[in-house]
Amino acid sequence: MDLGTMSIKLDRGQYETMEDFKRDMGLIVGNCRKFNRPEDYPTLCANIVEKVFKKEWPKAMERKLTWQEKRGLQGIMTTLVKEPV
Repeated sequence: MDLGTMSIKLDRGQYETMEDFKRDMGLIVGNCRKFNRPEDYPTLCANIVEKVFKKEWPKAMERKLTWQEKRGLQGIMTTLVKEPV
């Protein structure tokens, strides 16, 4: 799993539940740690993404997101995918 695939799945409405989305995010972070050393750049990036995700996730779970908020999340995913590693 990678952020690009998550972005495509989000655009296509392929996430049936919020937990499916959360599971894929966990898979990305877990795989990054599994295949890279703790001090490697990809792992450091995964740590930052995970920290932000854990901070923002409860906000997404406490209420339904508006269309505009969903588009904002898609924008964030697109930015993450385009950022050079």
